[in-house]
This record gives sequence, C-alpha cells and structure tokens, in this order.
Amino acid sequence: MRKITIAANWKMYLDERGSIDFIDKLNADKDLFSNKNIILFPSHACIRSVKDHLDVNVKIGMQDCDIHNKGAYTGSTSINSIDIDSCIVGHSERRIVYKESNDVISEKLRAVLSSDVDPILCIGETLEEKNENLTENVIDSQLSILTNDLKARNLTIAYEPVWAIGSGNVPSNEYINEMLSYIKNRLKSLYSGTDLDNIKLFYGGSVDVSNVDELLNVELIDGFLIGSASANFEKFKDIVKQLKL
Repeated sequence: MRKITIAANWKMYLDERGSIDFIDKLNADKDLFSNKNIILFPSHACIRSVKDHLDVNVKIGMQDCDIHNKGAYTGSTSINSIDIDSCIVGHSERRIVYKESNDVISEKLRAVLSSDVDPILCIGETLEEKNENLTENVIDSQLSILTNDLKARNLTIAYEPVWAIGSGNVPSNEYINEMLSYIKNRLKSLYSGTDLDNIKLFYGGSVDVSNVDELLNVELIDGFLIGSASANFEKFKDIVKQLKL
C-alpha cells in the first residue's frame, strides 16, 4: 500500500510565535503524526525555531532557495544555509509574483541537486493557458529544465494548476489523473530504472479536509503540497487523520 506524503507549505502565514505554537500542538499529538510522511515548510526565518522545538519525526524543508550557494547576495538564502530535507522550486507564486523564468528555476533546481536536499519542482498551467488548450505545452516547457541524469537522487514533481490554488476550484479526479499520466509519460521519456523509481508525483491546489479523501482515489498521487490549510493546525490535523498507512 502506498504511503502518502503531506508537504505543508506555510508560505508567509505563520510568524515565529505561530510556528512554535503549531509545533507545540503537533508534539502534544505525536502519536498521530509520528508514523506519517510529513514535510513542514516554514518561512526561512522560522526554520531554526521549528527544528529546535520539534519532537516528532517529521521532515523540514525550505520554500525556496537562491541560485547561489554563498557570497555577496544580500537578503538571499542558500540551500546550504541550514540543515533541511527538502526544498520547493518553481512554485507558481515565484513564477508569477517574482517573475522567475524557467532559466532561473533551472538554476535553483541545479543548486538543490548539488546539495543533499531533495527538490520538489512545481509545475502547472494558468486558467488562461488551460482555456487556450496550452496545458501540455506548459508542462513540457516546465519539465524541460530537468537534468537527463538524476544520479539516483530523489525528485518530486508537484502538479499545481495555478487556477486551483487558493480558489477552492479543485479539478476533477479524471482531470488530475490525465495530467499526472501525461507528466509520468514525459518523465519516462527522460528516465528509466532507479531514476524513474525515485520520482514522486504530488498534487496541489485547494487541498483541504473536504476533498482529500476523494483525491486519494487518484492512484498516481504520491502526496499533496498543501498551502493555507496546512498552516492551520486543526485543519492540518483533520487532513492527516484521513491518510491511509
């Protein structure tokens, strides 16, 4: 039986005090969380506090990283700045709000792969692109930055249709399965053997307690990248309760 991963992207919803409060509640209910695959993504400034207070076996990740590993880059955060397990690159908010191109995301992915950290590459189409039947073209373009040899490294592809994020407009299971199947076939054209076995597929976009059980019926989903709902402890707890071991 597959074991689903929950990747909790707190974005900028929780400050340091809120992050510690969340972890205190998680620690108090460790029997629920300790046997689940969970990755928490606090804001960069809160990672150390989260790690210091955490008393449950869950992983910690960065929401983004700089293309450089060190140097005179004021305000940036290197993938090597703190010991973490995973890093998100290419999130739609980085692509849209911060105008990050495929070239920039490619450099960030390269930086993560040069470390011991596992990358989560986010891909997905906007509503305009979907309506113009460009979804597959967009996915092809966003996957084009992948290296031809992962050297047995873990990689996660998180399919997040931009039009679903924060909108409550979750695609049908049929649509998600179609897109994940397309992504998987594209990956098969790049990788085989161990590299292909080490790639997981996540879904993200308005995932919450009201729909996660239905989404679990999509067999190609290995995990969920969850935004705002994951920053509310009670909502997060209710989602985790629905996971199958």
